[in-house]
Amino acid sequence: MIQKINNCLGCGAVLQTEDSNKVGYVKDLSQPFCRDCFQLMHYGVGESHHHPDSLPEFNKNSLILVVVSVFYIDSIFRMNVTNKHESLHVTYIINQMDLLPPHTNIDKMMENILKQAKSFNLTYDDFILMSAKNKTDINNLSQYIKIRNFKDVYLIGLQNSGKTTIFKALTGNKHALAMKKAALTQTILKDHMEDYTIFDTPGLYQKGFLHEFFDYEIYKNLLPSKTLKPRNGHLGTHDALLIHGLCGIAVLKGETTSIFYGADIIKLHVTNMDKVLTQLTNKKLFDISMDSYIQTDLSLKEKVKYQITLADFGLLHIVGPVTIRLFHHKDFYYSISKAYFK
Repeated sequence: MIQKINNCLGCGAVLQTEDSNKVGYVKDLSQPFCRDCFQLMHYGVGESHHHPDSLPEFNKNSLILVVVSVFYIDSIFRMNVTNKHESLHVTYIINQMDLLPPHTNIDKMMENILKQAKSFNLTYDDFILMSAKNKTDINNLSQYIKIRNFKDVYLIGLQNSGKTTIFKALTGNKHALAMKKAALTQTILKDHMEDYTIFDTPGLYQKGFLHEFFDYEIYKNLLPSKTLKPRNGHLGTHDALLIHGLCGIAVLKGETTSIFYGADIIKLHVTNMDKVLTQLTNKKLFDISMDSYIQTDLSLKEKVKYQITLADFGLLHIVGPVTIRLFHHKDFYYSISKAYFK
């Protein structure tokens, strides 16, 4: 008799009783959720999960929905899916649009994204801007899938981009976990939306995001979850902006206005450039800090608004021309582009 393989309803991991240090561990195979998912749901405790680093194999003639958080749009241009898989039908979804202020110029944002896509020779069918929390957006996405009429639909993208939230909204799945936990989905989850099969895939790994530096109980609170209020400032030569012990930005030459987008819990502190390293680790200012910092100088030469993506927790808009110094952990992820939105 062939024994049925059971998977965790929360993360998809194969349930096993042999090794408590591996994913999918349960004391009894009759339990529907693995130990890690059970602790996450009931106690808010997040143990480490495996991070996949490659795309899954797709069924032929499928629709691939690449889901990207509005907080790291730049990741689109590192995931040109059709470079690795020819003849795929790829649509990019910019999710979590609900995080941006209501006055955001969406048309201009789309225009900037399309310009960037063209400059990177990105191959795609469509771009969709949406929020997985918005019922109208979900209904529109459902209609889009039906119009495209590919029976297999895959959701792929970086961790914490909202793939599982979209998966649950499309299919009505009640069990899959959609929380701000990096690498939560462990294996492909499958459910149906009428005659269409929707696949939710594990989030792809990105080095330098907050989960690499802090436990889940800490970083979950630093990630944005509601509409953000821009915090404006002005930085002159040798002024510095400290961002909650996570990083700092100082002006070496020139002056600039700054606009920070991030969770309310993230504290900002303006100081002198010479005091940055001391104050980033000052527990009276910030309750957390990195274990070390390096310095990277950047010359922003054009008279435009730049967007600095700060790992997965924040965006900083600054106006050039200006020369800045970024104080950050050596493994901290950041990128610089022209601002996608205003």
